[in-house]
Amino acid sequence: MRLDQKFENTQSHPWVVFGVIAGCYLFVYFHRVSTSVIAPDLLEAFHTNATALGFMSSMYFYLYALEQPVVGYLSDRLGPRRVVAYWSFLAGAATILFGLAPSIGWASVWRAVIGLGVGGVYVPALKAFSQWFKVREFSTMTGLLLAVGNLGGIVATMPLAWMAKTWGWRNAFFAIGAATFALAFAVLLLIKDFRPEESPSNEKPEPQPTQNANQGPSAIGVLMSLRFWVLAIIFAGFFGTFLAFQGLWATPYLVSIYAMDAIGASGLNMLLPIGFMVGAPVFGRLADRLFHDKVNMLITTLVLESAIWGLLTFGWRITGQSSMGVVLFLMGVISGGFATALWALVNETTSRKILGSVSGFLNTAPFLGVAAMQVITGRLLDRAGQVNGAYPPEAFKEAFFACLLVMAACLVLCIGFKKALRSRQTGAVSP
Repeated sequence: MRLDQKFENTQSHPWVVFGVIAGCYLFVYFHRVSTSVIAPDLLEAFHTNATALGFMSSMYFYLYALEQPVVGYLSDRLGPRRVVAYWSFLAGAATILFGLAPSIGWASVWRAVIGLGVGGVYVPALKAFSQWFKVREFSTMTGLLLAVGNLGGIVATMPLAWMAKTWGWRNAFFAIGAATFALAFAVLLLIKDFRPEESPSNEKPEPQPTQNANQGPSAIGVLMSLRFWVLAIIFAGFFGTFLAFQGLWATPYLVSIYAMDAIGASGLNMLLPIGFMVGAPVFGRLADRLFHDKVNMLITTLVLESAIWGLLTFGWRITGQSSMGVVLFLMGVISGGFATALWALVNETTSRKILGSVSGFLNTAPFLGVAAMQVITGRLLDRAGQVNGAYPPEAFKEAFFACLLVMAACLVLCIGFKKALRSRQTGAVSP
């Protein structure tokens, strides 16, 4: 008897599905932000500059973003199990090859393939949760998944800095690649794609988007929706700025303003994913149980995140290490809340038949955003120039001001189209 069959008719299997896929997602987020901590090692190993490093780091996001519609389609057609497993095998192999890279060019290639591999986890996870959990549990499970993912963000801070210092950054990536292979095997052995008929997810959805009697759900129709494009732009702007900071410049920024070493700065940087781990499930629970207006939740998080960027841009001179720790923690909490509120809105207004495809289309946006913002902020830093081999605090001010402008534009867009975002549409044009 296969292990996935053993779990088929037990109440525990939904949590087996969650646990194994969440383990894979932990390494998705690890790779997303890992270059921030090892940035000094990469600059030294490849004899390169911030622009080239920003380009290399951004390569993860290009293929990740572009494959999301395909991953969503395959999640609907083939089921989450095979997509998560096969893509995780690819990610494990690319991680080991990244550790072997002889130059910044080859590092960029394998960074791109890592992005391609880990891009096959999040959207299939949403599809699996829609099959195995009740509708009213979806936001909570999404928040928990994001929390586990940000545990990967924590691994990519001080623990990675310690591994890089103790073993060397290349050996650290060999170990991460081996762990990814183990999780891919676990997906094949332990989880099942299709929920039995007694699945709680087969209860009548609450709420369920209305359907036009003459027009069934269509993923192509999503691209014709104004709501989709407004959400996509806001998603790209919010996470483009957040992940450019967390994933690349947070540790160099903290080293610059506080004259810390990389391990100390990465420890302070750890408060970002810790905050995200708190914010995502808390906001998910609130979205499921208390607050039904997800658009107001989005606006609130955009206001708060804009304030954080304003403080990072203009208030760093009066912010001590303890105060900066609070700022970074709150930035993580707000970001986790934004992600959970957005996916709750999508889930409420999308037919289950096309949830994978719709999620795939929408999940392209934030990674194109961060790919662009990492290169833009890298160029702004290079324009300011290095002092004694490091970028001074004033160099970061210009880069962060660009992030503040992007956040302000997202806030204006969300408020301006608030009525459209609240409206329910047929499955053919949702989210």
